[in-house]
Amino acid sequence: MNEIGSMSITRRVRKPSFMTSVAIQIRVVSALTVRVAQAKYTRETFGFFWTIAEPLILTLGVISLWAVSGRAEGHSTVKVFPFALTAYSHIQLWRYSVNGSMGTIKRNAWLFYHQHVHVVDMFLAHIILESIAILTSFSIIAFFGVMFGLMDPPSDYGLLLTAWGADTLFCLSFASVVAGLSEFSEIVEKLLHPLMYLTLPLTGSFALASWLPPRVRVIVEWSPLANACEMFRAGVFPPSVKTIWSLPFIVGCSVALLVIGLPLMMRARKWVDIA
Repeated sequence: MNEIGSMSITRRVRKPSFMTSVAIQIRVVSALTVRVAQAKYTRETFGFFWTIAEPLILTLGVISLWAVSGRAEGHSTVKVFPFALTAYSHIQLWRYSVNGSMGTIKRNAWLFYHQHVHVVDMFLAHIILESIAILTSFSIIAFFGVMFGLMDPPSDYGLLLTAWGADTLFCLSFASVVAGLSEFSEIVEKLLHPLMYLTLPLTGSFALASWLPPRVRVIVEWSPLANACEMFRAGVFPPSVKTIWSLPFIVGCSVALLVIGLPLMMRARKWVDIA
């Protein structure tokens, strides 16, 4: 006689496949990106408009400065408008990605109670939003620049987008280290702001590597940020303009930083829970 009432039936819960898990996390990151965008651009006075207006104002300022100083005459092969626009777009991505990553874990700790939301998801949402917003800003300003004859159309759209992806990857990797460290000490936040200003010469934004003296050029060539900027400009400027960059070098530096940054973020997540 089978005593059904006394039997304990255990069900094996199937874990989702790898592809299913990836699809879930992509939907989570997409939803978080939309949420961050709504929170950011509805809270600010000018909303997304300022993301376009800020680089436009600075670009026009640089053009005016170059026109007055006569600097543009020294590099007649490069137009001032695309040079200034690529410089500021690159600096924007670097500055906003890193500065915005500080305190990300603590600010969004309540979201981690959702089953599928992890610390990396919130971090990716922030970086992806900044990257898309700044690239959109660049595209809109470049469109009008081409329309009014201030710049030529980009020479290689594929290279331009690949360079922007590599630039985003490096900014993400460095920001992951900052995001982790900033949760353990407030000193990180105080030191980061002056550090960001000190890194400006290494961004490659103010001069092409080929313009620099050999001794200075060596230093710039070992900067992943400068490599990303040169690669970005290679996609914008005509092939006649010499650029010096290495995609494997950018990716290699990014992976090395992620190896440090991701475990730091995971540990910071536990630290926030304890605190």
